Amino acid sequence: MPVQVAQRSVKTYRCPGLTESPQSTSRLSVRGLRVVLPTGRTLIEDLSLEVAAGEVAVVLGGSGSGKSTFSRVLFEPEVLARQGFEVVADRLEVRADELGLVPQRGALFDHLDVRGNLELALRYSGKRDIGHDDEAAKWLDRVGLDRGVAELPVSSLSGGQAQRVAVARVLAGRRKLLFLDEPSVGLDPHRVRMLARVVREQVESLGLAAILVTHDVALAAGVADRLYLLSPETRRFEPLFADRWPGPVESPEVSAEQRGAWIVELERALVERIEEGEKTPSSARESRTGRALVSWLGRAALAIAAPFAVAATALRYLPGHLIARPGDFYAVGRRVLTQTLLRPLPFYAVVSALIGYTVLLVISKVGGAGVRPDALIRQIGGSYVVALAPALSAILFVSASGSATNAWLGSMGLTKQVLAMEALGINSRAYLWSPTWLALAVAYLGTAALFVCGMVAGGLAVCAQYGVTDAWQLLTADFLDPRPERVGNTVRAMFAVWIYAWGIASDVVAKGGAAKGEADAVTRGMTASVVACTLWVVAWELTSVLVVFST
Repeated sequence: MPVQVAQRSVKTYRCPGLTESPQSTSRLSVRGLRVVLPTGRTLIEDLSLEVAAGEVAVVLGGSGSGKSTFSRVLFEPEVLARQGFEVVADRLEVRADELGLVPQRGALFDHLDVRGNLELALRYSGKRDIGHDDEAAKWLDRVGLDRGVAELPVSSLSGGQAQRVAVARVLAGRRKLLFLDEPSVGLDPHRVRMLARVVREQVESLGLAAILVTHDVALAAGVADRLYLLSPETRRFEPLFADRWPGPVESPEVSAEQRGAWIVELERALVERIEEGEKTPSSARESRTGRALVSWLGRAALAIAAPFAVAATALRYLPGHLIARPGDFYAVGRRVLTQTLLRPLPFYAVVSALIGYTVLLVISKVGGAGVRPDALIRQIGGSYVVALAPALSAILFVSASGSATNAWLGSMGLTKQVLAMEALGINSRAYLWSPTWLALAVAYLGTAALFVCGMVAGGLAVCAQYGVTDAWQLLTADFLDPRPERVGNTVRAMFAVWIYAWGIASDVVAKGGAAKGEADAVTRGMTASVVACTLWVVAWELTSVLVVFST
């Protein structure tokens, strides 16, 4: 029976008709899980796992064995379904308000400093009166970090510090089941051991449960109560050393000699099993050409509809999020406005002034012999600004500012920041999409206004060159006080700027916020947004000009 997904705020994955045993103390209960790839190959078959409070279960396996897919079943079942995976289970129970994620390299929210990361988790944990004492510093203490780290930007942290802050963030969010996905990537052996001790201390002192997915044998041995191999032959979890594993070897009761011997034995056993698995023929793939075509058509339709869905979603969440959490709204909105308007502002000013100067200078030269340049300028006035500013500012904005925001949203998805956010009970669409969408639209409106001013400034330089008097009134009349025959052009330009603002914002958020499985997907999203918005702007310009001049 398909796994059912309830609302994320109280997410419990559960198959219909099944109830949890009142005697169960498991934080996670999985039975009979089966995952089939979109290609038709079965990746996981009849997988079961139980993890209780106070336990750390470690999952090992070769690359491509399905470890990452298992984590996605817990955190991203809806995305798997959209991508064509088939996920079924006899039983899959885990409470959303208990499940927390510590991804590779920590996935700290890069628009916040360390304190901001922890306080965000605290706010969504339901704890009241956070500001009355330094709760963030207390959680840093728990993972062995100095309180001064709280004021640092997350980009300045070492790999080991980032991982411990990520653990502290999950703990601050009151999560009871920790899922650590390759947490030792990039750490040296000393910091691997430190991370192992931090995890064990928190599991034991707070009564947590933890699942650790790793290739790192030293980390696995250091924290594990139980070891599992995701077997390439059976495609399910198989216990390692089930009858004789001594428990976490970072425990004080385990001597240095015993620790070293167990790490060596675990590595040997793991290598042998992976080698055996590589010799096993892969299962035959089912032919699903028809299903793949339908899936492709469905994804294409969703891609076309995505910007409209983003606009509707942003409008849905914007008022409530802005009123209930203005500080969070401001933090994201400030980041977006800074990178889309404030930083590129000098660039937009220079480019628009050069365009304004060049266009009017060329116009002044096309009259030929006997036609005075200043007469042509007086005839054209500021109509060239009204005609060109909306389209040029929109294309330039989506190529520069839109791409920057697209890359930022895409990197948040790629580095699992969004997934970590959702795992803290934060609705990423309300937290990220709404302020980003509004800030992008406002930034474009500001850019369009700046572009008009820059083009006028360039035109003033041409007028000064030819000694044209009353240049300011001449160049601004078409949008400040247009003649009756030019009102239609002015209205068309103002409406174009308005719809470009919301259209660009919707497309950038849709493509930047889409799921990213690889680094190339970020680049593809940026390119797709620039192409789509440019084509849309050109189509609108042509259509609207034809309509205006036909009336």
